[in-house]
Amino acid sequence: MKIEIAEHCGFCSGVKNAVDMANAALDAYGRVAVLGDLVHNKVVVDKLKARGLVYVDRLEDVGEMPLLLRAHGTDAELVRKADALGLHLLDGTCPLVKEIHRHAKELENEGRQIIVIGDKDHDEVLGIVSRLRDYCIVSALSDLRACTLKSRTGVVVQSTQRLDGILKILPGILTRSRDCRIINTICEPTRRNQEEILALAKHNDCVLVIGDPHSANSRRLFTVARSLNGNSHMVAGVGDIDPDWFRDCASLGITAGASTPGYLIESIKEYVKNLNGDKTK
Repeated sequence: MKIEIAEHCGFCSGVKNAVDMANAALDAYGRVAVLGDLVHNKVVVDKLKARGLVYVDRLEDVGEMPLLLRAHGTDAELVRKADALGLHLLDGTCPLVKEIHRHAKELENEGRQIIVIGDKDHDEVLGIVSRLRDYCIVSALSDLRACTLKSRTGVVVQSTQRLDGILKILPGILTRSRDCRIINTICEPTRRNQEEILALAKHNDCVLVIGDPHSANSRRLFTVARSLNGNSHMVAGVGDIDPDWFRDCASLGITAGASTPGYLIESIKEYVKNLNGDKTK
């Protein structure tokens, strides 16, 4: 069986930045606090916990530790409270997520109601809307029914959304808004990964998507792969793999979500290769 690895799979720059910052802070301070998931990957998080990263539920539990803000962005009010408490903040927010914050405020300052296309309960989306006064979160076209749209609107997008899903929603906004300004804030790593999964799923007999089940971008990659190739599977680690999946596969495509570390991709590739003495492209 030939194995093809997606060129750009694994850690995106934002996740790498947050993990590198966490490791540097642990080197400097020994123990570092974080509220919520730093990144959406249990393997990565567990390694950082073993080094001294402490997950807390309240700002009052931070104590003398520095507080590392997670990659997906943090509620603006929580940041204000942390400043008021005099906490030492380390900002691990993805720079591309910060760009979405900036674009959303720019649109709002133009007097527009902000439409955020994304998953309603996702950390990134909650962080975006916490900085806005007049907004509506839309996950699907049906959500627009609950929104009273104003004549002037602005649209930003959760960085890991699928383009085809956005294109289904935009006509509904445009037909109800006289003046709409759209900023496509899907990040470049997401665009590349979505392009690559299309080719992998079409050109291989079976597909593995490596990612944590809590990772939205990993789940989207799997959804795309499964829609094109019924022999597609999502795994968090070697233990999730069933060798029978590859029984009739002459070629296997492997990709991974943006919060999946390279060493995990490598370990799964080696495991699959050793099943039958395969070769890698």
